[in-house]
Amino acid sequence: MTIKNQNELDKLLDGLIANAEKEINRVYARRLKTILKEIQHMYEKYEKDGKLTLADMSKYNRLDKSMNTIIVELLKAQTEAYALAQTTMETQFLENYFRSAYLFEFEAQQLLGFGQLSKETIQAAIKNPIDKLTLPALQKRNRAIIVDKIKIEIQQGLLAGESYSKMAKRIREVVNFDASKARAVARTESHRVQVEGRRKSAEQASKHAKLKKMWDATLDTRTRPAHRHLDGTVKPLSGTFKSLSGGIGLQPGMMMNPKDDINCRCSLIYLVNDRKPEVRRARLENGKTAVVPYMNFEEWYKNRIAD
Repeated sequence: MTIKNQNELDKLLDGLIANAEKEINRVYARRLKTILKEIQHMYEKYEKDGKLTLADMSKYNRLDKSMNTIIVELLKAQTEAYALAQTTMETQFLENYFRSAYLFEFEAQQLLGFGQLSKETIQAAIKNPIDKLTLPALQKRNRAIIVDKIKIEIQQGLLAGESYSKMAKRIREVVNFDASKARAVARTESHRVQVEGRRKSAEQASKHAKLKKMWDATLDTRTRPAHRHLDGTVKPLSGTFKSLSGGIGLQPGMMMNPKDDINCRCSLIYLVNDRKPEVRRARLENGKTAVVPYMNFEEWYKNRIAD
């Protein structure tokens, strides 16, 4: 696939993130089936008049055995999901690094010294600089949350003497809750690494050509106001952006502020020898995207939305 500009490349990379989110959904759906089978087995074996109580399940360690099976399946889903997030992050970095290298060399019309990257370089680049936001740290914290949550929900259902259908509804909500958190982690971290890949590529290119960076917000009404304000802002490669939400950082996804970083869809456009792009993508009311002449967010909003 031939990529003609950085906006097209972002669209390709965003598609890879969307595919990872779908796969995470499939992971949790498979594990949910096994968990519901265990719940069904509990009711078939120990229920009385269609109800199952905590007293019934407390006998002979019945609850502990079933709970262990359920937790193991849920944690397997989580482990698979975070492994998918890790793989997606690595793919995002490499794809953006080398495809951006191609675009920079094409724009500069010269070789910019690109070569292979070591595994150590890749891993260092994709690691979140905030220790509590690294993938292992997020997984550890979310693991503790979901284990407590599943235990509480099952015990409450048993205390209420709920039917299988009501208990199954509780379980689905817990599993969907964890799946949603896993998708958010994959999306947020993959986007951060996506932006980082182009930044590292730009650093290499800047050794041989003049490069600046420009904040590139998504042109639709979902873009947060602080990022609309930043759209089109140009900085030197080492310059920091300051958000109206309070974040300060080198690029989208690394503003060191949850209000700016979580689910951010912005990117960076790198200007080679001060040349700005001629076109960019905008999202239409029907959800599709179209190529429009380059304008910043405020200009786009005034022309397309405000009237």
